[in-house]
Amino acid sequence: MGGWSFQTDIIILDRIIKFPILNHRILVGLLTLGLNSAAYQAEYIRGAIKSVGTGQLLAAQSLGMSRLASIRHVVLPQALRRVIPAWSNEATYLPKYTVIVFFIGVVDLLGKAHYIVTQEFLTLITYILIALIFLALITIISKALDFIHKRTSIPGL
Repeated sequence: MGGWSFQTDIIILDRIIKFPILNHRILVGLLTLGLNSAAYQAEYIRGAIKSVGTGQLLAAQSLGMSRLASIRHVVLPQALRRVIPAWSNEATYLPKYTVIVFFIGVVDLLGKAHYIVTQEFLTLITYILIALIFLALITIISKALDFIHKRTSIPGL
C-alpha cells in the first residue's frame, strides 16, 4: 500500500537528524526561529495585500498600467504601510522566542543566566538583570519601529 506510515516518518526523521547542517544547535535554532517568523510575516503581508481594495488594482490597470506595475506601484506601497504595525509586533516577539532555543542547547541570555545561577547562586539578581536586558532590547526595537511607522504613515489616515 502507498502513502505514509509511522515507519516512513521515522526513516525520514532519521535522515533529517543525520543531515550534517542540522547537527549544529545554533543553525537549528536560527532555522526554527526563521521559519516560525517567516510564516507569521507571510500571513501579515498576505492580509495587508488583501486589505487593499480590488478597485485600486482595477483603477491602476484602467490607467494603462500592467498588472505587475499596478501591484508594484499601487498595491504594495499601501500594503507595506499597513503591515508595519504587525511587523513591529513580530520584531518584539522574536527576542522573546530566543529563550526557546535554550532548550535545544543554544546558550542565549537565559542560558548565561542559568550558568551564573548554578555557579554563583545569585538567582534573583541574575534574573532581574536578564529581564532588564530583555526590556531594554525590546524597548529599543519598539521605539525604532514606531519611528519607521510614523515616517511612513500618511497624515490624516
